[in-house]
Amino acid sequence: MENEMLINPNLYYRFKLPMRKPKLIKMPASLLLMTMCVTFMLLFGCDTGDTAVSQSRYAKGTVLAAQTSADGRFTLVASGPSPVQVWQRGQEQPLYRWYQGESTDDILLLAISPDSHSAATASLDTVAVWSLQNGRNLGFYQLNHSLRALALANDGRSLLLGYHNGEVEYVDLQSGRRLVFMGHRLEGENSRINSVDLSANGRYAISASQNGRVMLWQTDDAAILGRWQHENSVSLVRLDGEGRLAFSADAQGQGELHRLPSGELYSRLQVPYRGQTFISARLDSASNRLLTGSTARRLELWQLDDGQHLQQWEVGLHTKLRPASAMVYDVAFIDQQHVYSVSSAGLGETWDIVQREQNHE
Repeated sequence: MENEMLINPNLYYRFKLPMRKPKLIKMPASLLLMTMCVTFMLLFGCDTGDTAVSQSRYAKGTVLAAQTSADGRFTLVASGPSPVQVWQRGQEQPLYRWYQGESTDDILLLAISPDSHSAATASLDTVAVWSLQNGRNLGFYQLNHSLRALALANDGRSLLLGYHNGEVEYVDLQSGRRLVFMGHRLEGENSRINSVDLSANGRYAISASQNGRVMLWQTDDAAILGRWQHENSVSLVRLDGEGRLAFSADAQGQGELHRLPSGELYSRLQVPYRGQTFISARLDSASNRLLTGSTARRLELWQLDDGQHLQQWEVGLHTKLRPASAMVYDVAFIDQQHVYSVSSAGLGETWDIVQREQNHE
């Protein structure tokens, strides 16, 4: 049964060779492309995977934002202004529809807490916090700066907001305490915040800026615990659930794992190509796995300790949309044999993992 929630703005996403005189054979473009793809796969030993085990269509058009819970159970989908649809895996209708007040602005950012109990939806200048347990609104907030990144702690206790002006704001939603982190602004120009993440307990924050700087800091006093630098603008930062590692990636498709809290380099992803941008990731330290989603339909599995590329898939497309591509907005480990993706094509898909022994040299 659908539940529609409206919040009060006042309360605050596929030849034959003649055996004669040799001659030049012109290979059709489609055959040439196929040959190149097969050669690429043989060279790099990547598994492209088969079709999805299951597929759910969450939207008829392009999706502006989507987010899934750590186990892929809940998926949030935004296709413009509200409502944001909340889907539960395996169901044919949305679980909830959330209306962000009377605003006609597009919902561009979504977040789900690590424990999957709460979620946040945001436009450029408003944020709403919701319960995934009953669909109710837990608060609505008007912002003073343009929002660029968003993260949420367990039970929706605290929010992390990354702004266009280089500031990062931590908000304790229970006590009302607010802390503004100025570390990126103090590093100089191009300090616009591109990505943030927050530990499950809300005590530690990680933030990344346009100038390639990544910082790990405490939310009680803004003390910087670790920092590192990418050559290019950082597109994504993510913390693992146990607070041992952080993943960061730049706009040129270079991904790194760093130890926490020191920030010491742990491994680099052995990326077999260029020209992609990582836009989503999920770390599974207990199983030594990293799952990433990027542009050009790529969903990929990596080994954490050495960055080895283990497997890849291409997410589905919306046949009526051009260009025929998709961005993998978010990813999740369902269990040891299956992963899940949600893309800009409005598809939620489950995929099989090819089992193999991992290297631990």
